Amino acid sequence: MGRAKDMLKSNPHLHPIFPVIATLMDKRDCIKMIEKANDMFLKIEIPIPYKLGLENNNCWQTGCVKGGIGYWQWMRDNQPAKFDKMAIVEHELTDLKGKPVTILKDQSEGGGLVFLKPHPKYPNTKDISMMNGRAPEKLTECNGFCKTDAA
Repeated sequence: MGRAKDMLKSNPHLHPIFPVIATLMDKRDCIKMIEKANDMFLKIEIPIPYKLGLENNNCWQTGCVKGGIGYWQWMRDNQPAKFDKMAIVEHELTDLKGKPVTILKDQSEGGGLVFLKPHPKYPNTKDISMMNGRAPEKLTECNGFCKTDAA
């Protein structure tokens, strides 16, 4: 029920019910149920991200701002137009703010911010191409409320 608690905490004005969580189903269970029903009588299209092996469909149009380095490496390799668009947004926000604004952080010792693509004004800030040895990890959990509109 952790996801439900997160949703309720972020949106106290809502009074949702969570039948999938209450029945202890996960996303894979739901997709299998839809595929089985499709074989019998339904024709519900499984969202593209699930067909590609991703775990979330919420931010498919842009890519998830909470996705990690592996996720964005996957996006770079498999969805280059979306990757490029978000790299432009990072650079535009950085230019407006006057200091690096990035989606990613290096979690290793020494860490630091990581741009999707190199920013010419910040050559000492890492970019995703410098992050070797990371297996692309798929985004595994999403509560649907990334709080991108939080003040």
